Amino acid sequence: MVKKCRSVVGSVGKSGIVFLRGIAAISQSHAYSMGVGKNESSRSNRGIDSHTELSDRMLQQSLRVSWRRLAAEVDRVLEFQAFSLWTRAILEIEGSIPDEVVASIEERCSGFGTRKRGNHNLGSLWTDLLAWSEQFVFTESKAGGWIEAAHYYSGLDPRSEQTWLHMERSLGEWSEKRPTHYPEFTEWWKAAQAMSLEFPLATLDEAIEAIAFSYWAVLLVAVGDQESSLKDKIESRCPSFLTNHPIPPSNDADAVARFRSAMEDYLLAGHKDSKRVKAAAMNHLRTIRITAYFDACLDHIQIPPFQVWLQHAEEFVVNR
Repeated sequence: MVKKCRSVVGSVGKSGIVFLRGIAAISQSHAYSMGVGKNESSRSNRGIDSHTELSDRMLQQSLRVSWRRLAAEVDRVLEFQAFSLWTRAILEIEGSIPDEVVASIEERCSGFGTRKRGNHNLGSLWTDLLAWSEQFVFTESKAGGWIEAAHYYSGLDPRSEQTWLHMERSLGEWSEKRPTHYPEFTEWWKAAQAMSLEFPLATLDEAIEAIAFSYWAVLLVAVGDQESSLKDKIESRCPSFLTNHPIPPSNDADAVARFRSAMEDYLLAGHKDSKRVKAAAMNHLRTIRITAYFDACLDHIQIPPFQVWLQHAEEFVVNR
């Protein structure tokens, strides 16, 4: 069952449902349409379709748990992947397993059997650690059927790429000058994460709420909220926005999508490098859950005030 919106304001008929589905489709396809021109090959289109199908499947899997619980598991996945890469880098330089690495593995992966393994098959040790973690670390998400989503979203997290790059930099530096003492994993992981922190968390939170407000405003347009009331609600957060962006007809999905995007830009205009802030916010798990909640409100819409709607969006899960 889908957790529905509460605080009834009204329902939407067939025309409103079609309109909202149009907005949802435009929002979801925007990232793909930016990179695909009219003359792209059918092979490229099939690749996009495949990516979209995977993205949709991972989204549905992720909705089994709260976004905060998913985010916590993504953090754990990223940290364990980083640990395996730290191990890999040291082993590639040393050609054997230093005692401090053995101790770290035994502390973090009790039962892995590093000492019994010795220096055999060192090349696969880091991947063996990852395989072991699937069985003994991420047991809850695996049993709950959302471990794939945790891995999928960890791969989209900027920390994933930065950790890999940090490993490559470490290998380069250590190859040129073999260290007498390697950094402990916690120190190495902290350095890797620091390279991926583009914006303060407060900035991201503000941007995410701006995006959420634009989706909420679109729902108000869809249900045909009285024009004077709708203007007041929008201008409470977006003073003067409607001067240059009149409320579009509710049956024009393209116009409403442009209206929503313009509202996002208006709300984020005060940020330095607003485009990058917006992109980072759009990829955040919190935003992904908010837009999923928007999609779930298509057939029967009941719109409470924004802060209440936002809370419902953040609590949104799908019980299957």
